[in-house]
Amino acid sequence: MSSSLKCQIFIRNLSKRITAKQLQQYASRFGPVIDCCLTDNENECFIEFNDRTSVDVFMSKRPHIIDGNELHCQRALPSNELQKPVKRIFIRGTIQQLAENRLSNYFDRYGKVISCTIPKGKRNNTFTHYGYAFVAFDDEDVVDRIIQDKPHYIDNIKLEIEKAEDMTRQRRNSSSSSPGSRSTSIHSYNINNINNHKRSRRDTPSPPPSLIIKRSSRPTEDFTIRHLEDEIHRLREHALMAKHHFDETVWKLRRELDDERRRHDQLKLDYDLLRRDLAHVSSELQQKPSTRHFNSNSKRDLLARH
Repeated sequence: MSSSLKCQIFIRNLSKRITAKQLQQYASRFGPVIDCCLTDNENECFIEFNDRTSVDVFMSKRPHIIDGNELHCQRALPSNELQKPVKRIFIRGTIQQLAENRLSNYFDRYGKVISCTIPKGKRNNTFTHYGYAFVAFDDEDVVDRIIQDKPHYIDNIKLEIEKAEDMTRQRRNSSSSSPGSRSTSIHSYNINNINNHKRSRRDTPSPPPSLIIKRSSRPTEDFTIRHLEDEIHRLREHALMAKHHFDETVWKLRRELDDERRRHDQLKLDYDLLRRDLAHVSSELQQKPSTRHFNSNSKRDLLARH
């Protein structure tokens, strides 16, 4: 991730009367501010600090309240990451080589770890890891910092980390909420590409009524984009769960195959033992007639002598 993205904060729930200059003055209390701009949405903006330390200070001082509104603050993330604030991460990789306390101690540097779970199951008559883990924290900002610092390595083992979204809660919310009440997803935002008239539109006086240009609203198009993004995240989560079930099924089949191989080896061993016993019995049977014939001949010789 670029260093400039780590210095940006996305803010929602702004008052309609707030201006970019007021936001910049407020944010400058926590560190040098490079830029502050309002988005097309009336109650959203991006703030870019000079360094990441200022971002850490700003996020540690939450909640921020301006003009009676509590600001919803979140670090800027790449567009390929899940933008929804969550408190859990999903980890893939060679987790079987790590212990839960090792994972917990590693992520404890970012914030308080609530739980660290490495699912286990019985494979080949032994309990082993499934190859993934979940780590929960007490704050969504901790998860965003971990995502920003990707990739992560523990003992030269690369961890594939993603946000873990509660699919049950998401399905419940999507079924009970109306289309217009769905939340807008956050994308990585490049502040340097914003036009100057968007940055200072609230600082400049409004034009006369004759010069006002009405912008056409596009609620249908915005809703379609949000709907597609939600579907993409939902399909990604379902794909991960399907992969987990597939891995579990493969391991079960391998365990059954190993059991069949052991059963085959045991049957082969029993078959070899039976063949050996049969050969021994056959040799004994072959020796008994020759002994009986020898005894009859001896009796005949004795009778002939007498």
